[in-house]
Amino acid sequence: MGALVLAGFVLVQLKPILVPIFLALLLAVVLTPLVDLLVRHRVGTPFAILIAETAAMLPVLGFILVIVATAGPLSDALPKYRAQLTQQARHVVEEVIALAPETDRVELRQQISDGLIPEALAEGAELIQSSLRTVGTLFGYFFLTLLITGFVLHEGRRFREKFSAAFVAENPLTAALESIGQDVRAYVVAKAIVSALTGLFVWGFLEVCQVDFALFWGLLAFPLNFIPTVGAIIASLPPIVLTIIDPEMGAWGAAGVSIGLIVINGVIGSVLDPRYVGLRVKLSPLVVLLSMLLWGTLWGPIGMILAVPIMVSVKLVCERVPSLAPIATLMRG
Repeated sequence: MGALVLAGFVLVQLKPILVPIFLALLLAVVLTPLVDLLVRHRVGTPFAILIAETAAMLPVLGFILVIVATAGPLSDALPKYRAQLTQQARHVVEEVIALAPETDRVELRQQISDGLIPEALAEGAELIQSSLRTVGTLFGYFFLTLLITGFVLHEGRRFREKFSAAFVAENPLTAALESIGQDVRAYVVAKAIVSALTGLFVWGFLEVCQVDFALFWGLLAFPLNFIPTVGAIIASLPPIVLTIIDPEMGAWGAAGVSIGLIVINGVIGSVLDPRYVGLRVKLSPLVVLLSMLLWGTLWGPIGMILAVPIMVSVKLVCERVPSLAPIATLMRG
């Protein structure tokens, strides 16, 4: 038990170092086939790595530019939306208080108006801000991750030989390396495609419904969709709240947007995710949930994103070590 507590303490304290390393390993796994392809076409290894990292960097930079361009106007509009939400909440509260006995109305009005509403608004604002901080933190790690990825890709071309020389050529961990790379790569690619489709559908749907900052909510849905289950909920809440407080939308408009987002995330989460992502993960849903809670507690939202690749790697290592094979069986989906 003490060892687990110590391991958790070390993981939390070394988060600024370990998170970029894990992200770099993940990116290196994804880019390795491209580097190998370029090398086979007689491109020097350093140039192949540079080309591969540039190919990964350009879409992310474009994503950052659009996010930054959209986040400014959204930040300026937040006080207006908060005032509208407060006004509507107070109106609903007055209608509810009217049903209470007259002697209790003053106390109820004070408790709800001065306590419950400000607290709920603060929690909602914190939820949105934490989502934005998660995206910002990912981008903050990005350039350090690229630097580490370059070294990993360069060393990775000789790593298998060095690993075999350091241990034993038939070592089960050596055999697990290739399987880990293939499975993690398949998961990341499949999840990226599904997340991109989610963001595209969310953007298109909200644009048709004339929801403010539709592009921003679609872009935000892409990285948050990498967080199993919870990410889709977090990404859907802000546009739903906007439609509720928008007087031009009305109750039916807000209900339509809410139902539309639920349908989009429901169809993708229950049809596309299990078919194209779940088959590649090969993990029990319970293991995914518990690992998300564990790594989310240790490293926050970024830990939730890294949870599945980490557990896929752990399962594959356990499969190759006879004494740990029962653990892999329990983890299997």
